[in-house]
Amino acid sequence: MRAALVVAAALAVTACAEVTPLERVDKSVIEVSPLQTVRTDELVDVGKRGTFVLVDVANRGAAEALVTLAGHWEDAAGTSLGALRRETLRIPPGGRRTFALVDAALAERPTAAVARIDVIDAAVPPTRSPIRITDGKVYSDQGRAVVAAYVVNTAPRGGKAVVIAGFYDAGGKPMTRPFTLFEIGAETRLPVRFVGPPGSKTAYIFVGDVVY
Repeated sequence: MRAALVVAAALAVTACAEVTPLERVDKSVIEVSPLQTVRTDELVDVGKRGTFVLVDVANRGAAEALVTLAGHWEDAAGTSLGALRRETLRIPPGGRRTFALVDAALAERPTAAVARIDVIDAAVPPTRSPIRITDGKVYSDQGRAVVAAYVVNTAPRGGKAVVIAGFYDAGGKPMTRPFTLFEIGAETRLPVRFVGPPGSKTAYIFVGDVVY
């Protein structure tokens, strides 16, 4: 199980269909958490080290939202250091998702102190994702949070889904965002389990990219 982040985590369901404008969501209902974690680690998808920021975003609205974030780095003096890659995720109404915004140049930023993050776009997804997470449970094991659930595909055809976990410390600050790629058959239910880093206290699992 790969324990870094999805560099290209724009959520989408691939299909051959005419593109139509999406219904917009009022961006005022999309809330970016002030708690964030700036890390430099291996970027699994590109095979090199880079700096990224983990941050939670909540959807306070009544409809599911397809949310896109972007932003830039600042050092301790407030000097801009470079841009962040955009990331898009579905967020259910009343729910949250952990975003991982990667340095746009896939570079290490040792002086980055904070990420200034903007909600670039929010829209109602055209369809509901047929792959979802059910029966999630979190427990502690030797000082680490462990989260387990099922990945369920309700569609009449198989597909692939990036399944992601978010782990938090005792103060609710994001620690890691591991992921794994699931190939899941039609109308199938598969178990999934993630083990967090030392000191992790809570966790959850959600679905990222979906491809049919």
